[in-house]
Amino acid sequence: MKLQASLILVLQVLSVAALPHPKNEAVAAASSATAVASATASGVASATTTTAAQATATAGAGTGDKEDEEKDENEVEQTGKFNTVITLGGGDVKTDTLFPAGTNGVFEVEFKNPDARQLRVTENKTPAAAPPGFKALEPVSYKVEMGGGASKGLTLSKIDYVRNANSTVDISQAKLGMLCKKTNSFVIGDGVGETEFEADENEVATKVTDSVGEYAIFVPDGTVAAAPAAPSAPATGDNKEEVATPATPATPAAGAGDAAGGGVAAGCGPGTICRTLVDGLLSLIEGAASAKAGKA
Repeated sequence: MKLQASLILVLQVLSVAALPHPKNEAVAAASSATAVASATASGVASATTTTAAQATATAGAGTGDKEDEEKDENEVEQTGKFNTVITLGGGDVKTDTLFPAGTNGVFEVEFKNPDARQLRVTENKTPAAAPPGFKALEPVSYKVEMGGGASKGLTLSKIDYVRNANSTVDISQAKLGMLCKKTNSFVIGDGVGETEFEADENEVATKVTDSVGEYAIFVPDGTVAAAPAAPSAPATGDNKEEVATPATPATPAAGAGDAAGGGVAAGCGPGTICRTLVDGLLSLIEGAASAKAGKA
């Protein structure tokens, strides 16, 4: 009877020891509350940032419209004809003169200066050859002449080329070529001027120190073959596929047994009250077995 009573008492104590600790539940609840508060704060900050960015973008758009209006007031765009004298106004008002469209685009001259000038552009239908590695976008070149004063030292001098709307040619790498009279060949590069590609208008613009000269527009010749890519090296010397080594399973953290169904074992580790009770129970059982064997 004493043995049975001791067993029942020990089992009850073990059951109580296996129950979740109230302190652990409080810690988990506090962690959950902290995570919710952090997520809420992050959401508020994100919404605030988005709203501010939208407001800034709206304000910026309004400013850009105003700048465009002021820009248009100081610009004049006119259509010119080849082999015809055209007046370029002074007053430091920017004047863009666009000529009849060619095969792929439009030739344009930009001018700005306090004093007026006269402009004439003539097509050369038998131009010199393109520089090596390039091809011409048009079958003609353009001879630019200027009268009424010096053609150098102007406030602005640009030679532009605008791609036709129905053209699919890529002019992003286009270069302005200028004819060298001594060699009767076109030269390109920094010696001609600073070239920029304006993607929003499909336009190539080049600042020049002197707009007078013979010009043509060139793009890299697409017939130049690109170097083939080097083959990648095999993974191993004998061309065998490597077999992935299986990952070593991670060692569970202390206390993780409660979540996996091992709550009693995890709570009865060495040095715990539970382990002391279990050891005592085992001693009682062994003692009772020995006594019974002696009586027999």
